[in-house]
Amino acid sequence: MDKFTLIIGIIGLILLFIGLVKFISAIVNTIKRKRSLKSFLSSFIIFLILLAFASSFLYLSLFLQTFSRYTHEERIGKIYIKEADGKMILAFFDEKKDQSYVFDLSGDQWMVEGYILRWSLLLRWIGAGYYYRITRFSGRWKETRENTRTTTYQIHPGEKLWEYLLKYADKIPLVDAAYGIAAFQYPSDDTFYLYINDTGFILRTR
Repeated sequence: MDKFTLIIGIIGLILLFIGLVKFISAIVNTIKRKRSLKSFLSSFIIFLILLAFASSFLYLSLFLQTFSRYTHEERIGKIYIKEADGKMILAFFDEKKDQSYVFDLSGDQWMVEGYILRWSLLLRWIGAGYYYRITRFSGRWKETRENTRTTTYQIHPGEKLWEYLLKYADKIPLVDAAYGIAAFQYPSDDTFYLYINDTGFILRTR
């Protein structure tokens, strides 16, 4: 939850607390006959006004948080592609680990693959990030051809943890799902930027 959304929510709670304190105080004083009915009605109107403002601030805070989580994505790498001698030369820079990789791929398209773990809806809503792993890059053909080969480069070996998550994620508390993800594209002179959100990879050239 970002600071602005949090501040909006806190303001709403403060207004709600002030309104409730004033309303309860008015009830107590009226019962003890320290205030007239007219004074109580004035306090009740003030309470309704504070309640309306508090509800507006709280609703806005909830809306901003929901919108923020729904649209949240993170850039995790850059991909450069060059075609030469019927092959693709792919260079990948992992921005999170500050590591670079270079591969020669065969095919008319290239693909990035990995895993992702999605937390439960409640954890995602309050800001829990996704857990992911980029595993490999490969070449692929637009159409199936006989006697053609594809190339695959594994940048992370198979891990027991991910094997366990893929098989048993539905039995782990607070986990929504774990599965493999992939995105593929044609080679281009543009730089591809690799993003991730809580559903999978996104490729953009800007």
